[in-house]
Amino acid sequence: MSYGITSINNSGFTQIDENSESFLVIQTGTKPVNQAYVTLSNTLPDDILVFGRPSGGGTSGTKTLDGYVSDFTTNGTRYLRIYMTFNVAYDYAVVKRCSQFVTPTSGYGLNVFTSSGVLAYTSEQPMMRAIAARAINLTASSGQFDSAWYQGTAGSIDTAFVMLGPYATYQYEQYAQMGENFFRYTYRKAKFDYTNHTMGTISSFSNGDLQRGSSVYVRTGAGQRTEILGYIV
Repeated sequence: MSYGITSINNSGFTQIDENSESFLVIQTGTKPVNQAYVTLSNTLPDDILVFGRPSGGGTSGTKTLDGYVSDFTTNGTRYLRIYMTFNVAYDYAVVKRCSQFVTPTSGYGLNVFTSSGVLAYTSEQPMMRAIAARAINLTASSGQFDSAWYQGTAGSIDTAFVMLGPYATYQYEQYAQMGENFFRYTYRKAKFDYTNHTMGTISSFSNGDLQRGSSVYVRTGAGQRTEILGYIV
């Protein structure tokens, strides 16, 4: 390395260097109980990441989370919202790339730049640090459910967040049975098992009746997804 700085942790992974861009936390908050969504500033970049967790985290028991970010424009006005389960309180953290920040000039802390002069890290903003991640491929036959895809140690997920997006509606089905018609939604949910220090992805369902003779089909939110578990440092 002829410029910049490199920081390597005790596992041998690079935490900061002149070639890697950090993702920094710009906003945190809590979606209260009995509220469907939180509205974010419509001036934020369109590639922000949003992370969520059960409010306050936990040390024991099991809690679930589902949610996604909605970004749409109506009558020329952009609306940026975080949707999560209506009757549950969740914490959220909004994250954006370090290069989108104006370089801090307070004279305190540490700024690291790439060889092209782009800000790669600043100590003046908290950082979202990944604990674990997995790439998955959702298909009509597989929702990639795994109730413990990450096994941690005591305390390792107590304050952790997961990235929103992969935890939403996976499949919608209209089907017929014994002359009647029904519908069923299948959802993907993040499972925080604080007692056993694991993170998983589980399914949940909702269903109901349809008018007789309704079309029969299955619609799947197929494609590549990435599940990320991390915490704020």
